[in-house]
Amino acid sequence: MLIVLLTLSFVFSVAVVSAIDADSSDNQIVPENMSVNNNIYNINHPPENHHELNDLYPNKKSVSKDFDFFGLFDFFNGGKKYGYWVCSEDMDKVDFDKLSKNGVNIIFLNSYAFTDHGQRDVLEWIKQANEHGIEVHIWMQIFNTGNWISPVKNGTPDNAYFNYKIEEAKYYAGLEGVSGLQMDYIRYEGNAYKDPNGTAAVTEFVKNFTKSVKEVNPSLTVSATVMPEENATYYYGQDIPKMGEYVDVIVPMMYKGNYAADSNWVKNTTEWIVKNSGNAKVWVGLQTYQSDFNVTKLPTEDLLKDSQLSFDNGAQGVIYFKWGINEDIDNTKIN
Repeated sequence: MLIVLLTLSFVFSVAVVSAIDADSSDNQIVPENMSVNNNIYNINHPPENHHELNDLYPNKKSVSKDFDFFGLFDFFNGGKKYGYWVCSEDMDKVDFDKLSKNGVNIIFLNSYAFTDHGQRDVLEWIKQANEHGIEVHIWMQIFNTGNWISPVKNGTPDNAYFNYKIEEAKYYAGLEGVSGLQMDYIRYEGNAYKDPNGTAAVTEFVKNFTKSVKEVNPSLTVSATVMPEENATYYYGQDIPKMGEYVDVIVPMMYKGNYAADSNWVKNTTEWIVKNSGNAKVWVGLQTYQSDFNVTKLPTEDLLKDSQLSFDNGAQGVIYFKWGINEDIDNTKIN
């Protein structure tokens, strides 16, 4: 008990110093095998054409200097993460009080929220999430933004496209309150084996992406979604052990309905991913509905069972896809 009290006293003193420092500074804030599904997974209806970054986003950026209380929350729950992918169209519907009560401490917010809602509203939303003890990671779609984009052009990595996406990521990395970046669609559709340089190109992008955003904000958590298959390298260009050398977190899309699998598959696949992710943590992605062909929500009891199996087999987080289908999961019931 004494240790806990001393820890809290130290945290409070650091927070006060941090708050004074922040107040005295110029802190301006300015304005997937079958799981790729046209109706569910690609739900944000991204614009047909890329926008110029200078038109979308102002040049001014700031990185929070405030004390990070999330580390304290993690201390008391063993560092476990519970969260949701949140689509742009659902952003304003999220109930932070409810999520916080249910133990949620992380949200992957789709990047299209910035074009759909505007920077000012998104930053205010992120601030509210942070005030509820919820981290916000910007969820980016990399090699599919409405259509599939090859990582390779004329036999070599498409560096022009790589740089475009990395510059976008660096912008998000510099925003106040953003705790991480989440790379989705960091893969081929299923035909990587046709491109001898495809896997190397995907790995190179992951490496360059992580290095670049960490230069903007070293404290960011960088995660990458992967297909939960042992042959992911052959079909999707995802060398999971190699990717695990660069990112902080591997997020296997453990959508059992899409694989006509059961909870035992979740257990075994989690164990395999954990063993093959290098030094990266594993946050298991769970589908909240029956399958991409049947969007009836799964019973909460089923999701709690699969979440528990994920943690029991080495995962350090569970992220539910997606918010709005079943947001009633009480994660405090998970050991």
